[in-house]
Amino acid sequence: MQKSKGMKIAALLCGATVAIAGIALAATHFMKGQEFYRSILIYELQGSADIEREGAGNIKAAEDLYLESGDRLTVADGSSMRLKLDDDKYVMVEENSVLAIEAAGNEADSKTKIQLEQGAITSEIQNPLSTDSTYEVNSPNSVMAVRGTIFRVETESDEDDEIYTKVSVFSGKVAMGALREDGSVGEEIMINAGEEADCTGSVTSGALLSEPAEIDYEMLPLQALNFLLELSQRNAPITGATQDDLSGLVEEAQSWEEEDVDAEEDMEDTDIEDDTEDADDVESVDEDDWEDGTDDTDSQSDSSSSSSSSSYESTGTSSGTRTQGSTASGNNSGTTPSNPSPTPSNPGSTPSNPNPTPSNPNPTPSNPGPTPSNPSPTPSNPGTTPGDNPIDVKPKEYTVKFMYEGEVFATQTVKSGKCAKKPVLKPEKSGKWDFDFSKKIKKDTTIKWK
Repeated sequence: MQKSKGMKIAALLCGATVAIAGIALAATHFMKGQEFYRSILIYELQGSADIEREGAGNIKAAEDLYLESGDRLTVADGSSMRLKLDDDKYVMVEENSVLAIEAAGNEADSKTKIQLEQGAITSEIQNPLSTDSTYEVNSPNSVMAVRGTIFRVETESDEDDEIYTKVSVFSGKVAMGALREDGSVGEEIMINAGEEADCTGSVTSGALLSEPAEIDYEMLPLQALNFLLELSQRNAPITGATQDDLSGLVEEAQSWEEEDVDAEEDMEDTDIEDDTEDADDVESVDEDDWEDGTDDTDSQSDSSSSSSSSSYESTGTSSGTRTQGSTASGNNSGTTPSNPSPTPSNPGSTPSNPNPTPSNPNPTPSNPGPTPSNPSPTPSNPGTTPGDNPIDVKPKEYTVKFMYEGEVFATQTVKSGKCAKKPVLKPEKSGKWDFDFSKKIKKDTTIKWK
């Protein structure tokens, strides 16, 4: 009996040993598998964002959510997201951005590719990549490859599908190459810390790279400045701006946004009043007279010069200048057409308001910003170097022209990173402005009526 009990105990011990060994083997296998797992974590989310995942459809983004390689992200207006890749790569995604992330390999052979379709991201790679590892950010017209650095990539397209990509390098180096139509990378430049460069054009029209220039920190949006300030406070190397500089820039950008919100609220109230007055004016115009380009009011016979001028009214103009569509007098800021008499396709002003008053009496600067051929010029004072006094920050402004039938209908002066206001033809004409008015203005822009 004693012998039988001893054999049972031995068998149980043997079985327990095998079970423990199996658990240890499984744990070892699991841990080994973790070496090949690339972690992509949403560690901070302000506002809202959506995730498009193959086989799962759309998923609402949330903090502490792990992404899968191939996920496509869309960050909403006024929102931002921060990602942590593995343990040493961080990405801040700005508002109105769309991107896809691919992550493969392991620590010794990591392959990270971010396809930025629109918007802007700032990457911080804390540790130099291994020899066989890569980190790329691709835009629709260019490829940015790095080893270990802090840099920002911004991309957008205009109404003609021409693409503009800008890279700003705050630490380290970034190689930027223009994409060709066959998918290969053509011309390539090296952008050093404290420099930025851009790539303009599409792969079909031929994308061109600019020469690197010093970073214009005044042009950076508030979300990017906040992220750089946090990095600077953690002693991350930021070339071309001190911590005090960045702090001042953040304060200035915040004040601009507050002013813009107040201005937009005031403009909305003004638009309501203007629309009411315009509706009364339009009712006084006979429909047959509108088609002929004339009216039966006494104002037509009072002055022959006023009947030869054609003016349009622009509503919803924020900090801009309304201009006459055409004029017969030399003291008017509008353009002078070859035929000053209004035609059916080029209506004159409404009788009750033949000479609209500009919403902003200050004239539009002759050159408030860079020309479209060089959307990122070197500024006269692109930011202070470490050790200098904080810079005197001034908001950048650009001119937005609205073209109607080949003539300048109106102009607006818009702060960098803000949206243009859609003007309205009075009386209303069929057609629309060939432009997405939710897009932020970052260069001189011409918008046409079609």
